[in-house]
Amino acid sequence: MTGSQVGAILAAAGLAPLLATSDRRLRTAGFAAWAIGVIVMAADLLHKPIATIRVDASSRPAVAAAGLTVAVLALAAAAVIARRWPTLVLLAVVAAAPARIPLHAGGEQANLLVPMYAVIAVLAVVSAFELLVGDERPPHLGAIGWAAAALIGWSALSLTWSADQRQGAVQLLFFYLPFGFLLARVAALRPSLRDLRLALGVQVLLGLVFAAVAFWQFATKDVFWNPKIIVGNEYAAFFRVNSLFYDASIYGRFMAVTIILVAGVAIARRIWPLAVVLLAVLFAGQYLAYSQSSLLALAAGAVVLGASIWPRKVVIGLAAVCLVVGLAGLAVAVHGNSTKNVTSDRSTLISDGWRVIRHHPLGGAGIGGFSRAALAGTAHPGRVASAASHTTPVTIIAELGPLGLLAYLALLASIAWTALRGTGGERWQRLVMLAAMAALLTSSLFYNAYFEDPATWILTALIATLALSPRNALEATA
Repeated sequence: MTGSQVGAILAAAGLAPLLATSDRRLRTAGFAAWAIGVIVMAADLLHKPIATIRVDASSRPAVAAAGLTVAVLALAAAAVIARRWPTLVLLAVVAAAPARIPLHAGGEQANLLVPMYAVIAVLAVVSAFELLVGDERPPHLGAIGWAAAALIGWSALSLTWSADQRQGAVQLLFFYLPFGFLLARVAALRPSLRDLRLALGVQVLLGLVFAAVAFWQFATKDVFWNPKIIVGNEYAAFFRVNSLFYDASIYGRFMAVTIILVAGVAIARRIWPLAVVLLAVLFAGQYLAYSQSSLLALAAGAVVLGASIWPRKVVIGLAAVCLVVGLAGLAVAVHGNSTKNVTSDRSTLISDGWRVIRHHPLGGAGIGGFSRAALAGTAHPGRVASAASHTTPVTIIAELGPLGLLAYLALLASIAWTALRGTGGERWQRLVMLAAMAALLTSSLFYNAYFEDPATWILTALIATLALSPRNALEATA
């Protein structure tokens, strides 16, 4: 087994008690296993890219030592602040969630969630200290914790047979393993109503900033980062913006989630004058992204919000009408057009997924193995970028097989059950967050980034902690 495989299995095994138990000894051992596993994976996976960067620390030992000292001191100071003021942790997590920094290393370009990784590193230091002194407050995730642990564990195990082990290791190291830990830490915060208001304020402020940048881009016809969008705007009949994001669909998804949260609070607290203005600005900013997936995500979130206040007969009737209209619209669109054109090439990618499923019916192609498995035996097996999946459920069953799909569905079901049946807090808060989760889930049907988006894990953690009754919270702390 490679270092990445060993590290992934060790880290995933360590996450299980962090997500699902409150026993201090098990959690301490789990944290140690998670930290060691992540370090082993990073050392194995990043060895070659780091080696290709032309920086020789040995030629400047003083500078290297000074930089390391500053980094350690900054991490320690941030950990002290995080432990002293937990509210700032929630605000930092919300603020860091959309921030993706374009980096170039080892001949590869990537947009990494560097600020979020920095926050997680601080939380890891805090967690290590609290476990050491014995005053850690474990989360109470219930069924969500078990389902998340099962999904991450099976994903890590699948790396041993993945068709693309490097891509699978990237998925685990940069998303599943750190965000699984983030889920546990955010769920342990148990924020007050004031904390939630502040967090929503940060989310809305970011949305307004992103919308302002989008308006500027539309007015000046100047787009950042993404050459594909820049070239596409030269030939399209409309001008598409991406604000401060690389991908316009990711920008649109963030705005959809923000709009759903604002609308949900406005419905529950009846603050329409201010909310209408905010919603208009946010929606205008989202619309300029011309992202179909994000608009569908917004519609799905709105339906879930409506279902929480409309009579059941109205909800059922609306769902039936939407289904009929959607099928009729699809039939009209397909008439005289290829399915490939109607679905913006999504149908081809889904057919690739079914090919993988047929060839790997039991264990799947392994995490990260979708593209290589889809192209195996074709004339161009190396063109993995052209076969990247855009649909999370198809990706799950293609890479993780039936057991992975079962864990995925169990996680979704546990989130919905916790939001609907929880006994703590106010029910409307959980329903608003469930609507935001519905938006993320709908987006993932067209853009495979459900588990890669920190918002998924943050909202899941908040739903779990808000569903915790005062009595259960006391038992979990004891």
